[in-house]
Parts: sequence; structure tokens; C-alpha cells
Amino acid sequence: MAEKVIVFDLDGVITNEECYWVAAGLVLHELLYSPRYWNIDGRKEYHAPQHAEEAKALAESVFPVALIQGLKARAVNSNWDTCYAGFSLYLIDLLSLLPASAREALQPLRPWEEDWNTAFRAALAQVTLPEIGPQRLCSLSDPIFSGYTGFALLDRFNTVAEQRAGLKDVKIFSRYSDSWKFVQNIFQEWYLGDTLYQQSYRRKPLQPGKPGCIHDEKPQLPLDQITTALKALRAQGYTLAVCTGRDWQEATTPLKKYDLYQYFDKLHIVTDTQVVEAEQSYREQGYTLSLSKPHPFPFLKAFRPEHRPDAPLPPRGSFIVVGDTPSDVRGAEAANAISIAVYSGVRTEEARALLEQSQPDFLLKDITRVPELVAQFDDLGTIQRLQFTEKAKAELLLQRWFYLHMQLATASVSLTPKATSLNSFNGIYRSNTGEFFFKTHIEDQGILAEYYNAKLLTKAGYHIVRPVRTLHEKDRQMVIYPVVRWPVMFDLMREVETGDTHRATEEILVEAEKRECERLLSIYRDSLQFVSPAEHASAPVHQLFWHRLTGERLKTFYTGKRIPLPRHPESGIPFEELLTYRWRINGVVQPYTLGKLIKRAEVALLPSREAATVVGHGDAHFGNVFLEQQRDYLYFDPAFAGRHSPLLDIIKPLFHNVFATWMYFPFEVEPTCTLQARLDQEEREVVVEYDFTLAPVRLALLQTKLKHLIYPLLDWLRSIDSLPDDWEMIIQSALLCCPLLTINLFDPKRMPPLIGWVGLTYAVYMGNNGVFSWKD
Repeated sequence: MAEKVIVFDLDGVITNEECYWVAAGLVLHELLYSPRYWNIDGRKEYHAPQHAEEAKALAESVFPVALIQGLKARAVNSNWDTCYAGFSLYLIDLLSLLPASAREALQPLRPWEEDWNTAFRAALAQVTLPEIGPQRLCSLSDPIFSGYTGFALLDRFNTVAEQRAGLKDVKIFSRYSDSWKFVQNIFQEWYLGDTLYQQSYRRKPLQPGKPGCIHDEKPQLPLDQITTALKALRAQGYTLAVCTGRDWQEATTPLKKYDLYQYFDKLHIVTDTQVVEAEQSYREQGYTLSLSKPHPFPFLKAFRPEHRPDAPLPPRGSFIVVGDTPSDVRGAEAANAISIAVYSGVRTEEARALLEQSQPDFLLKDITRVPELVAQFDDLGTIQRLQFTEKAKAELLLQRWFYLHMQLATASVSLTPKATSLNSFNGIYRSNTGEFFFKTHIEDQGILAEYYNAKLLTKAGYHIVRPVRTLHEKDRQMVIYPVVRWPVMFDLMREVETGDTHRATEEILVEAEKRECERLLSIYRDSLQFVSPAEHASAPVHQLFWHRLTGERLKTFYTGKRIPLPRHPESGIPFEELLTYRWRINGVVQPYTLGKLIKRAEVALLPSREAATVVGHGDAHFGNVFLEQQRDYLYFDPAFAGRHSPLLDIIKPLFHNVFATWMYFPFEVEPTCTLQARLDQEEREVVVEYDFTLAPVRLALLQTKLKHLIYPLLDWLRSIDSLPDDWEMIIQSALLCCPLLTINLFDPKRMPPLIGWVGLTYAVYMGNNGVFSWKD
């Protein structure tokens, strides 16, 4: 299995970046009011605030949170870049207040130079300045910024300066420009404070007396919540990585301070330090390339420490990125990662809206929800459920699953959700080696591992698609096939059932069924073998019947649940009480209650019994059968293939191919459903009136199965003294399981209550009568 990696942004996710925002605001405050810089109020000295409350108030007076969040929402992700954007807005605003001659004298702009600042300060002193503050600044919603984000937005200030301040040929505004480095240096003075700044840069700050905002930094959430989340992810086998715009010291210092550093892999921590080194290396080769967020490089470097900017992208979904800004989402998407955005760093409605508009793959409140979410990513059941409601998301998770569990680098994955996909999913994936069909079966609360034993079926004489690759670990079943272009029998039956005969007719389908029944009977005769109770108990087919009945599936679906009444879903009856009611179906009282049918089935379907077994597919419903050349069945997905009783082998195709239209198309069937049901509580009786009429093609198929497979099979087994005495109870009990336990009949997302009662009625009726009442 490939390494599982989650890459975390720090600020707004794990660390609280308010101290960075304060530092940014203090930079702007110092530039505006210090006699060393622009000194707009003419003060003689500038004193750095010494207390956190005073520092925060000064910072927010010039750089409010709403403006910072607006910049971050536009993918200005680094706090250095955010501060530089604020600097640019203020500089342009002040320049616009000067007369044209003063502006001309100040060109070209050189705000990083002391003599230029002296000249600028003198020019400002010659005019009467209005109240300077954030309310005067050019709004980010101004059309001049429309469509500009990230580094492009920083570059856009050149145009803003020309249009709003009447300047000419402005070229100073960009990332890593001299003005950017000038602002970055002042920022570091405020953030680190005098002592740490001198330790880091081996020089004294230009403006001394700064205590350092870093010492006021706090975690984004209560520390115990962060620790619990990180521990849970480590327990799930994840390598925890970091991708941050901070430099190495500023990223690792708070992690060590909070005792969180231990949860992250040092090789997978990527900061601005590594990004700058990579950019410098490229500049030495003659390339000008910005590799900071939202460029995918730092995310990919955190995922794979050996990554280089010119390396190919990994398969989609190979790793996960957790961030709180559109920049994180864009970078994750560019890196082919799964993006999880958290709201914890969002402070304004505008920022929230822009984060949502960036369309992350998943949105969560904060990182405490991440372990529960990602625990579902490796569960094929999650993909099976999502394929019907969020297909693109399901395909993304499947690409990730292929990469992690089968080391398959897929270029794309296309799921084909179908009505037959009740406990499975399938589709096509493409890679550099071609196009392939995949199929998996999801057995919730499975007891036995499923098996894809195509070799056994081929040897026995089945016409079956041979897989090119299989994975059959418990809860991780996947089969890869060459692409087959023949139509699936399920689709052909549905077409004929609804009057569409352009690809097949009832005669073609029934003749194909007759041919296959005869071949199947021949395979049964040739592969007959008696096995011991222990050998029979290990047969995978029991997963479809006895283990569902006695394991967690029956309990999960119904135990402790209230069963809603048809057409009156607001009322209902506890399942445990319903088990005790008699059933009167179309005026006929059924011999056994549902509770007694279940008890009877537990005995009849017991796996550990001697049996005459055959080689069987086990789950050969029409969703697993192609029709080749309009005549021959071509099987695939032998998830339950093995050696087992022929009485069990015939049940799934018998029920699902003939009787289960309501199960596959519940919302289409509901408007025309004739079932009427009521509870006679005095008599403790369920009274049902229902027309069990089958579509002509289904009825013809049933008659063909009975005539050419089931009756001859029973006669043959009887003739060789291999038909169990309780054969009829075995068939009835297996048929009971098909409608009752294939899916939850009363899951409102999948089944209207009325159709749930159709399934319940079939279960009770077939558990009592089997299928022989349909023989004529």
C-alpha cells in the first residue's frame, strides 16, 4: 500500500495567524506614522507598543481583519504578501493626494530607499492630508481588481498606481521586488522582535524596541482538540505534513511550543525557506518562476520530499490537503490532491463565500472533523453510496483508492451508476496502458472474505470474462477486466420490459436463458461433489444468505427501528412487534410470521452441513451477465464463486432477474404500485392486498427457468439421492433473504415506504411459498 499523506496549512488551521495580522498592521502603522518613514502626523518619535492589546488596537486601526480576509480570499495567501498588499494600497492612496509636480518628482518610485522616503515625507508635509485610514483605500471589489488573484493581484497595483495616482510606467509592485523585500524586513522586525530578529538575521532591527508578536501566538483551537485529531490521523496510518508560507523557524517554533511537532514528519514539512531555495536554484538556471502557493510545488514537496518542479503530477487524489483559503484549494487542485477546506480561519461572510466558491472537494468546520471524514475515504462503501449523489467526488475517491491499494496510476475514472448497483459499483478507468473495466462488491458487515475465482468457473465450463487483475482482501475487493462492449442482460431485460426492442426481443432473451439453463445444468452434473460440513461452511455463497441473516446486516437494517406504514409514513410499528404478526396476503393467511420465517431460515441455511455441491457463480443476476452475439451469457464479477449447493446457486438470479423490478426502480414503480396494507392490531395481523403480476418477459423467463433448470435439477438430485429432505425450506429461506437483506427496505434515501412494503410482502410470501405458485 502506498504512503498515505495529509498536508496541513498552518495559519487558520492549526496555528492562529492573528499575531501575523497584528504584525502586518503594525508594519503599516509604522510606515504611516514613524519619522523614519512617512510620518503623516508629524510626530517627533515613534514608540513601539509593548502590550498585546495596544498592538492589536493600533494594527486594526490601519489594517482591519475584513481587509486582510478579503485579500486572503483572493489567494493572497502569505502574510508577507498580505502586508505588502496593504502597503501598496496606502502608498498609492498617499501618492494620489500629492500635486502632479510632487508625484513627478518622486518618480521612479523607490520606497525602499531612505532618501526617497525623506523626499516623500517632505512632499506629504506640504499638503493638508485628510484622515488617513482603511476607509479611504481602493476597495478590492473595485472593477480595477476584477478577476485578479494571488501574485497577479500584487502586479495589478502597478496599473492601480497609474490610474488612481496619475503615475506613469509604474513597475515596482510585484512579489520579491525591492519594495516587497523592504516590507518583508519590517514585518520580520515586528513579528520576531528585537532579540529573535537579531539572532535570525545577524543584524539589529532598523527601528528597535519591538517585543515580537510571535510571543503572543496561540493555537487555532484548544490544544487538546488539535492533539486528539492529529493522534487519530496518525493511528489511521497517515503521515502528517505541513505546507506553509512561514519560514522554517516561524513554522516549527509554535509547533514545538505546543508540543505538536512530534506528530509531523520533518521530511514532509515545507516552508517558505524551501520554496525560496528552489526558486533561487531556478533563477541560477535563467528561469524566473514563482513556486509559492497557490503553485502546486510546495504541496507536492510536502507530499513527496524528493519532488522537483519539473516532475510529473501524481495521480488525482494521491494525497490530501487541509487548508482554509482559496489559495490552498487552488494549490491542492493543481497538485492533483483532495482538498479539504476548514472554516476555522474564516472571519467574514465574504471570505466564507469566496472559500465556498473555490469549490473544495470537502468543507468542514475545523480539523477536529478531519479524522472521521478521511476514515471514510478508504471505505469502498463510501464510493458506492456517493456514486448516485456526488459522482465526481466518488470518482475522485476511487482514483485515490486505486493509487493507495493497487498502485494504479489512473488518468481518469468513470463510474457507471446503475439500478443494479445496490451493493456494488463498476465503471471504466483509463491509464497509459489502455482502458479497463472494474467491478467491486460491497458486503457490509461481511463475515467471510469474498472471492473472485474466475479460474474455477472457467475450468468448470462457464463462459466468463477473465480478470486481468484482482484484489481480494477483506473489505477491499476489486476486479479489473478488459473492456467488454456487449450489452448487459439487466439493461436488455429492462428495455424489453418497458417496450423497447431495438437491441433485443423477448424471444431472443428467453431463448438465451433456455440455452444457459441447459448449459448450467450440464455444469452442475459434471462438477457434482459431496463435501463435509466444514468444507461447505467455507463456501462464499453463504455470505449472501445465512451470514446476512444472522450477522450484523439484519440488525443494522431493522433491529430497534420503527417500520413506517405505506402511504402513512408518519405512523408505524416497531420491527420487533412486526415480527410477531400473522400475515394475510390476498385473503390467504400465511403459515409463518416473519419472526418464525427468520428462525426457520437460520436452521435451513446453516452453512455447516453436509451437501452435494457444484461449481457455481453464486451471484449470477443479470447485472453480472453480458449477452454475447444475442445468444450466449458471458459472466463477470464472480464475487461469490465457489463450490456450494446448487439450491443456493440458483436463488439470486431467480429472484433478482424475475421479481425485483421494484427493488431496482423503486421511485418509478411507486406511482403505479397497487399494494394496500394495514395493521389489524386486535388480531395482530398484517393484511395485504397486492397484484403480484409480472411483466410478460419476466414471467416468460421464470417459466423457462422452472422448465429447463429448476425442475430438472430437483429431479436429478432426487434421482441420485442428493436432494435434502428440507430442500423446499432451503429454497424458501434463501428467497426470503433476497428482498429482506439485499438492501434496507426502509432506507428513505433509497426506497419509498410503499415499495419497502412491497419488498417485505415478497419476503413473507416467498419465505412461506417459494416460487412454485407462479409455475403456470
